[in-house]
Amino acid sequence: MSTIIHTLPLLIRNSPYDQLDLSMLQQCLQSLSFSEQPVVVIYNQGSMSNDEVNQICQLIGLPFHLLGSETNIGIAQARQKCFEFIWENYPNTDFISEIHVDMIFPPNWYQPLIDHLEQSEEPLISPGILTAEGVLQPLGTHVEVPSSYEQLCSLLNSCSQTSVMSAFVHPVIHRANILRAIGGYDIRFLRGKQGYEDDSLLLAYLYYMGLRSNWRPKCCLTSWVYHATLAQRMSLPDKHLHFAQNEHGLIEQYGAHGLQHLQRLYPDSTIFQQLLDTWLAARDRPHSTHIDNYERK
Repeated sequence: MSTIIHTLPLLIRNSPYDQLDLSMLQQCLQSLSFSEQPVVVIYNQGSMSNDEVNQICQLIGLPFHLLGSETNIGIAQARQKCFEFIWENYPNTDFISEIHVDMIFPPNWYQPLIDHLEQSEEPLISPGILTAEGVLQPLGTHVEVPSSYEQLCSLLNSCSQTSVMSAFVHPVIHRANILRAIGGYDIRFLRGKQGYEDDSLLLAYLYYMGLRSNWRPKCCLTSWVYHATLAQRMSLPDKHLHFAQNEHGLIEQYGAHGLQHLQRLYPDSTIFQQLLDTWLAARDRPHSTHIDNYERK
Protein backbone atom coordinates (compact mmCIF):
# COMPACT_ATOMS: atom_id res chain seq x y z
CA MET A 1 0.00 0.00 0.00
CA SER A 2 1.25 3.47 -0.87
CA THR A 3 2.11 5.63 2.14
CA ILE A 4 1.11 9.21 2.88
CA ILE A 5 2.00 11.68 5.63
CA HIS A 6 0.09 14.90 6.23
CA THR A 7 1.59 18.31 7.06
CA LEU A 8 -0.12 21.03 9.10
CA PRO A 9 1.29 24.47 9.99
CA LEU A 10 -0.72 25.21 13.13
CA LEU A 11 -1.56 28.75 14.17
CA ILE A 12 -4.06 29.45 16.95
CA ARG A 13 -4.86 33.15 16.99
CA ASN A 14 -5.32 35.22 20.12
CA SER A 15 -8.72 36.25 21.45
CA PRO A 16 -11.37 36.72 20.08
CA TYR A 17 -10.49 34.02 17.54
CA ASP A 18 -8.90 31.47 19.87
CA GLN A 19 -12.00 29.40 20.65
CA LEU A 20 -12.97 29.25 16.97
CA ASP A 21 -9.46 28.12 16.00
CA LEU A 22 -9.31 25.55 18.80
CA SER A 23 -12.66 24.10 17.74
CA MET A 24 -11.50 23.88 14.12
CA LEU A 25 -8.28 22.15 15.21
CA GLN A 26 -10.14 19.51 17.19
CA GLN A 27 -12.60 18.84 14.35
CA CYS A 28 -9.78 18.68 11.80
CA LEU A 29 -7.59 16.25 13.74
CA GLN A 30 -10.54 14.11 14.87
CA SER A 31 -11.72 13.68 11.28
CA LEU A 32 -8.19 12.89 10.12
CA SER A 33 -7.94 10.16 12.76
CA PHE A 34 -10.73 8.18 11.06
CA SER A 35 -8.47 7.44 8.06
CA GLU A 36 -6.21 4.42 7.79
CA GLN A 37 -3.09 6.59 7.44
CA PRO A 38 -3.57 9.57 9.77
CA VAL A 39 0.07 10.41 10.57
CA VAL A 40 0.49 14.20 10.62
CA VAL A 41 3.53 16.42 11.03
CA ILE A 42 2.44 19.57 12.88
CA TYR A 43 4.49 22.76 13.00
CA ASN A 44 3.26 24.77 15.98
CA GLN A 45 3.36 28.51 15.33
CA GLY A 46 1.51 29.60 18.51
CA SER A 47 -0.32 30.74 20.49
CA MET A 48 -0.91 27.29 22.06
CA SER A 49 2.01 25.65 23.83
CA ASN A 50 3.54 22.44 22.53
CA ASP A 51 2.27 20.71 25.68
CA GLU A 52 -1.30 21.76 24.85
CA VAL A 53 -1.02 20.56 21.25
CA ASN A 54 0.49 17.28 22.48
CA GLN A 55 -2.43 16.79 24.83
CA ILE A 56 -5.06 17.36 22.13
CA CYS A 57 -3.42 14.90 19.72
CA GLN A 58 -2.99 12.28 22.41
CA LEU A 59 -6.61 12.58 23.54
CA ILE A 60 -7.76 12.10 19.95
CA GLY A 61 -5.37 9.18 19.53
CA LEU A 62 -3.74 10.66 16.45
CA PRO A 63 -0.20 9.60 15.49
CA PHE A 64 1.75 12.83 15.10
CA HIS A 65 5.11 14.58 15.13
CA LEU A 66 5.26 18.06 16.64
CA LEU A 67 7.77 20.60 15.39
CA GLY A 68 8.25 24.30 16.07
CA SER A 69 8.76 26.47 19.11
CA GLU A 70 5.36 28.23 19.30
CA THR A 71 6.56 31.07 17.02
CA ASN A 72 4.94 32.10 13.74
CA ILE A 73 7.73 31.70 11.19
CA GLY A 74 5.37 31.89 8.21
CA ILE A 75 3.47 29.46 5.99
CA ALA A 76 6.20 28.53 3.51
CA GLN A 77 8.85 28.20 6.22
CA ALA A 78 6.65 25.96 8.37
CA ARG A 79 5.60 23.80 5.42
CA GLN A 80 9.22 23.44 4.37
CA LYS A 81 10.24 22.36 7.88
CA CYS A 82 7.54 19.66 7.73
CA PHE A 83 8.73 18.49 4.30
CA GLU A 84 12.34 18.32 5.42
CA PHE A 85 11.37 16.34 8.52
CA ILE A 86 9.58 13.78 6.34
CA TRP A 87 12.41 13.60 3.80
CA GLU A 88 14.90 12.93 6.59
CA ASN A 89 12.85 10.60 8.78
CA TYR A 90 10.46 8.95 6.31
CA PRO A 91 12.48 8.86 3.07
CA ASN A 92 10.34 6.06 1.60
CA THR A 93 7.04 7.90 2.00
CA ASP A 94 5.25 7.99 -1.35
CA PHE A 95 2.99 11.00 -0.88
CA ILE A 96 2.84 14.17 1.23
CA SER A 97 -0.29 16.23 1.79
CA GLU A 98 -0.73 19.85 2.80
CA ILE A 99 -3.73 20.33 5.05
CA HIS A 100 -5.20 23.30 6.95
CA VAL A 101 -6.74 23.65 10.38
CA ASP A 102 -10.15 24.65 8.91
CA MET A 103 -10.63 21.34 7.08
CA ILE A 104 -12.78 18.30 7.86
CA PHE A 105 -11.94 15.02 6.15
CA PRO A 106 -14.05 11.99 5.25
CA PRO A 107 -12.35 8.68 6.06
CA ASN A 108 -9.58 7.81 3.58
CA TRP A 109 -10.26 10.96 1.56
CA TYR A 110 -6.77 10.75 0.07
CA GLN A 111 -7.09 7.29 -1.49
CA PRO A 112 -8.86 8.32 -4.75
CA LEU A 113 -6.26 11.08 -5.14
CA ILE A 114 -3.39 8.65 -4.67
CA ASP A 115 -5.05 6.30 -7.18
CA HIS A 116 -5.18 9.14 -9.69
CA LEU A 117 -1.52 10.03 -9.17
CA GLU A 118 -0.47 6.40 -9.56
CA GLN A 119 -2.35 6.15 -12.86
CA SER A 120 -1.06 9.43 -14.30
CA GLU A 121 2.10 11.50 -14.59
CA GLU A 122 0.73 14.34 -12.45
CA PRO A 123 3.11 15.62 -9.74
CA LEU A 124 0.28 16.75 -7.45
CA ILE A 125 -3.50 16.61 -7.23
CA SER A 126 -6.28 18.30 -5.24
CA PRO A 127 -9.79 17.11 -4.36
CA GLY A 128 -12.93 19.12 -4.75
CA ILE A 129 -13.77 21.23 -1.70
CA LEU A 130 -16.96 22.34 0.03
CA THR A 131 -16.66 25.78 1.64
CA ALA A 132 -18.45 27.16 4.70
CA GLU A 133 -20.72 29.12 2.34
CA GLY A 134 -21.81 25.88 0.68
CA VAL A 135 -19.84 26.41 -2.55
CA LEU A 136 -18.52 23.31 -4.29
CA GLN A 137 -15.19 24.28 -5.82
CA PRO A 138 -14.06 24.17 -8.58
CA LEU A 139 -17.59 23.50 -9.88
CA GLY A 140 -19.04 26.76 -8.53
CA THR A 141 -22.35 25.16 -7.52
CA HIS A 142 -24.05 25.53 -4.12
CA VAL A 143 -25.41 23.10 -1.53
CA GLU A 144 -26.60 23.26 2.08
CA VAL A 145 -23.77 22.52 4.54
CA PRO A 146 -24.83 19.84 7.08
CA SER A 147 -24.22 20.30 10.80
CA SER A 148 -23.01 16.80 11.76
CA TYR A 149 -19.86 14.96 10.69
CA GLU A 150 -21.84 11.94 9.47
CA GLN A 151 -24.13 14.08 7.31
CA LEU A 152 -21.15 16.05 5.99
CA CYS A 153 -19.35 12.85 4.96
CA SER A 154 -22.51 11.59 3.28
CA LEU A 155 -22.81 14.82 1.28
CA LEU A 156 -19.12 14.83 0.31
CA ASN A 157 -19.33 11.21 -0.83
CA SER A 158 -22.46 11.99 -2.88
CA CYS A 159 -20.48 14.66 -4.78
CA SER A 160 -18.02 12.09 -6.11
CA GLN A 161 -17.64 11.97 -9.89
CA THR A 162 -15.00 10.69 -12.28
CA SER A 163 -14.12 14.01 -13.88
CA VAL A 164 -10.84 15.90 -13.51
CA MET A 165 -10.71 19.70 -13.85
CA SER A 166 -7.86 22.13 -14.32
CA ALA A 167 -7.85 23.99 -10.99
CA PHE A 168 -5.93 24.26 -7.74
CA VAL A 169 -7.24 24.16 -4.18
CA HIS A 170 -6.05 22.98 -0.80
CA PRO A 171 -5.72 20.31 0.49
CA VAL A 172 -3.21 19.08 -2.05
CA ILE A 173 -1.28 15.82 -2.33
CA HIS A 174 2.25 15.76 -3.73
CA ARG A 175 4.35 12.93 -5.04
CA ALA A 176 7.04 12.98 -2.37
CA ASN A 177 9.92 12.28 -4.77
CA ILE A 178 8.98 15.11 -7.16
CA LEU A 179 8.31 17.53 -4.31
CA ARG A 180 11.81 16.77 -3.07
CA ALA A 181 13.26 17.10 -6.58
CA ILE A 182 11.95 20.67 -6.92
CA GLY A 183 13.05 21.45 -3.37
CA GLY A 184 9.64 22.32 -1.91
CA TYR A 185 9.22 25.98 -0.99
CA ASP A 186 12.29 28.09 -1.70
CA ILE A 187 12.38 30.17 1.46
CA ARG A 188 15.39 32.12 0.21
CA PHE A 189 12.83 34.10 -1.78
CA LEU A 190 9.65 33.59 0.28
CA ARG A 191 10.84 35.63 3.24
CA GLY A 192 7.41 37.00 4.19
CA LYS A 193 5.10 35.03 6.48
CA GLN A 194 2.43 34.61 3.82
CA GLY A 195 1.62 35.34 0.20
CA TYR A 196 2.34 33.74 -3.18
CA GLU A 197 3.80 30.52 -1.74
CA ASP A 198 1.40 28.35 -3.77
CA ASP A 199 2.21 30.28 -6.93
CA SER A 200 5.94 29.84 -6.41
CA LEU A 201 5.49 26.09 -5.95
CA LEU A 202 3.25 25.74 -9.01
CA LEU A 203 5.83 27.51 -11.15
CA ALA A 204 8.48 25.08 -9.92
CA TYR A 205 6.21 22.19 -10.95
CA LEU A 206 5.53 23.79 -14.34
CA TYR A 207 9.24 24.03 -15.07
CA TYR A 208 9.78 20.48 -13.79
CA MET A 209 7.06 19.16 -16.12
CA GLY A 210 8.41 21.24 -19.03
CA LEU A 211 6.84 24.27 -20.68
CA ARG A 212 6.04 22.35 -23.83
CA SER A 213 3.80 20.01 -21.77
CA ASN A 214 1.40 22.92 -21.10
CA TRP A 215 0.89 21.45 -17.62
CA ARG A 216 -1.87 22.73 -15.33
CA PRO A 217 -2.68 21.74 -11.72
CA LYS A 218 -5.81 19.62 -11.46
CA CYS A 219 -8.63 18.65 -9.13
CA CYS A 220 -9.80 15.02 -9.11
CA LEU A 221 -13.49 15.20 -8.26
CA THR A 222 -13.71 11.62 -7.07
CA SER A 223 -12.67 12.96 -3.64
CA TRP A 224 -14.23 15.86 -1.72
CA VAL A 225 -13.14 17.60 1.49
CA TYR A 226 -14.70 20.34 3.61
CA HIS A 227 -12.47 23.45 3.64
CA ALA A 228 -14.04 26.43 5.35
CA THR A 229 -11.46 28.78 3.69
CA LEU A 230 -11.70 31.23 6.56
CA ALA A 231 -8.48 32.95 5.46
CA GLN A 232 -7.32 32.61 9.05
CA ARG A 233 -4.00 34.40 8.58
CA MET A 234 -5.59 37.35 6.79
CA SER A 235 -6.58 38.65 10.25
CA LEU A 236 -2.93 38.98 11.30
CA PRO A 237 -1.28 42.43 11.53
CA ASP A 238 1.14 43.64 8.84
CA LYS A 239 -0.10 41.05 6.36
CA HIS A 240 0.37 43.53 3.50
CA LEU A 241 4.07 43.80 4.33
CA HIS A 242 4.51 40.04 4.17
CA PHE A 243 2.62 39.84 0.88
CA ALA A 244 4.87 42.57 -0.51
CA GLN A 245 7.98 40.68 0.60
CA ASN A 246 6.86 37.49 -1.08
CA GLU A 247 5.69 39.35 -4.18
CA HIS A 248 9.19 40.80 -4.44
CA GLY A 249 10.70 37.35 -3.87
CA LEU A 250 8.46 35.73 -6.49
CA ILE A 251 9.58 38.24 -9.13
CA GLU A 252 13.17 38.06 -7.95
CA GLN A 253 13.16 34.29 -8.39
CA TYR A 254 11.11 33.87 -11.56
CA GLY A 255 11.08 37.27 -13.27
CA ALA A 256 8.69 38.52 -15.93
CA HIS A 257 8.44 35.13 -17.64
CA GLY A 258 7.33 33.57 -14.39
CA LEU A 259 4.50 36.09 -14.05
CA GLN A 260 3.46 35.40 -17.64
CA HIS A 261 3.36 31.66 -16.99
CA LEU A 262 1.33 32.17 -13.81
CA GLN A 263 -1.16 34.23 -15.78
CA ARG A 264 -1.58 31.22 -18.09
CA LEU A 265 -2.03 28.94 -15.08
CA TYR A 266 -4.80 31.23 -13.80
CA PRO A 267 -6.60 32.32 -16.99
CA ASP A 268 -9.69 33.52 -15.08
CA SER A 269 -7.65 36.02 -13.05
CA THR A 270 -5.73 39.14 -14.07
CA ILE A 271 -3.61 39.46 -10.94
CA PHE A 272 -0.32 38.31 -12.45
CA GLN A 273 -0.70 40.49 -15.53
CA GLN A 274 -1.29 43.41 -13.17
CA LEU A 275 1.81 42.47 -11.17
CA LEU A 276 3.84 42.34 -14.35
CA ASP A 277 2.54 45.72 -15.52
CA THR A 278 3.30 47.26 -12.11
CA TRP A 279 6.78 45.79 -12.04
CA LEU A 280 7.59 47.00 -15.55
CA ALA A 281 6.28 50.48 -14.79
CA ALA A 282 8.39 50.69 -11.61
CA ARG A 283 11.45 49.45 -13.48
CA ASP A 284 11.09 52.12 -16.13
CA ARG A 285 10.39 54.98 -13.73
CA PRO A 286 13.17 57.63 -13.80
CA HIS A 287 15.49 57.71 -10.77
CA SER A 288 13.86 54.59 -9.34
CA THR A 289 14.20 50.83 -9.51
CA HIS A 290 11.66 48.09 -9.02
CA ILE A 291 13.50 47.05 -5.84
CA ASP A 292 13.15 50.60 -4.43
CA ASN A 293 9.49 50.46 -5.26
CA TYR A 294 8.94 47.29 -3.26
CA GLU A 295 10.87 48.66 -0.31
CA ARG A 296 8.54 51.65 -0.15
CA LYS A 297 5.41 49.46 0.02
